[in-house]
Amino acid sequence: MSDPFVHLHVASGYSLRHGASHPSALVERAADHGMDTLALTDRDGMYGAVKFAQACTRAGIRPVFGVDLAVRPLAGPAQGGPRPAWHPSQGPRRGSSAGSSPGSSAGSSRQSPARGGAFLDRGADGLPPPRVVLLARDGRGWAALCRLVSATHLAGERGVPVTSLELVAEHAGSAAQAGSVAVLLGPGSELGRALAVRRPDAAKAHLDRWREVLGRDSVLVEVVSHRAQGDAARAARAVGFAAEVRAPAVLANVVRYADRSDAPTADVLDAARRLVALDTRHVVRANAVACLKSGKEMLEVAEEVARYSGLTDVGRGLLARTRSEAERCAVDPRADLGIGEVHFPELEVS
Repeated sequence: MSDPFVHLHVASGYSLRHGASHPSALVERAADHGMDTLALTDRDGMYGAVKFAQACTRAGIRPVFGVDLAVRPLAGPAQGGPRPAWHPSQGPRRGSSAGSSPGSSAGSSRQSPARGGAFLDRGADGLPPPRVVLLARDGRGWAALCRLVSATHLAGERGVPVTSLELVAEHAGSAAQAGSVAVLLGPGSELGRALAVRRPDAAKAHLDRWREVLGRDSVLVEVVSHRAQGDAARAARAVGFAAEVRAPAVLANVVRYADRSDAPTADVLDAARRLVALDTRHVVRANAVACLKSGKEMLEVAEEVARYSGLTDVGRGLLARTRSEAERCAVDPRADLGIGEVHFPELEVS
């Protein structure tokens, strides 16, 4: 019997200095687990899409295409509140030091990078910009995301692409309203950060803003637990919030590599991104579970989150909703996206 779980948040080596595995390696691992569907949501671009589509075709796996984008913070009630809790999905923490856990505040007062280092992906508050994952539900959604990625790179500083809700509205809003694009708001989003500091009012405000742009059916809460200290409680808070505001919730693992043994490579990438020495002082991952887990392992995560949330059957409900969204997003690379076909520029372009 095939594994019904679908990973909807997966970075490959095409995510510069973040993902540690080639798309084909991720597809091979999914095939080893018996999975029939897999997403690729690289950071800041869709550069690995063709390699991913080719690997999926060879393995008989249905691909889901998306992108993980940094978003300019919205002006709203979340500003001026407590400093959001750090989460592994946000990337290395500012001023982290040896022996500090992901949930701790050790080194958080540091005002400058480690000697020789630089906070290349930090804002004025010392945190990375919020990030969201956008998924294409069909060919129209794919085209919308391609336009959005291009506009994001053209609008931002070279090498530091940051989109905005206005750009999302302009290039993907109509497609989302038509059910062709979905967005996952996870721990690294403003919604997730608001929940981390127990500000459900701010989280609701951010959710409403995204719903205004993309439509109620296209905005989902992404539940993530890497089983580090405090993760299950934060994930349970997200589940409870989603139930309260009647927002669909999906389970994800924020995959960075195919196998646990690839975790040290991610450490190297983190050090390169931060321009710091590869040393235990700068290794911020609590474990090696940002890998492409099996459905059985993700069921264990879901059940743990359910126990913390106190909501009956929420674990299997999370898995079912994740599968349902994957079914909406699975596409045929050739028929839906034209990958493998000959393309000519539009007349107005040429």
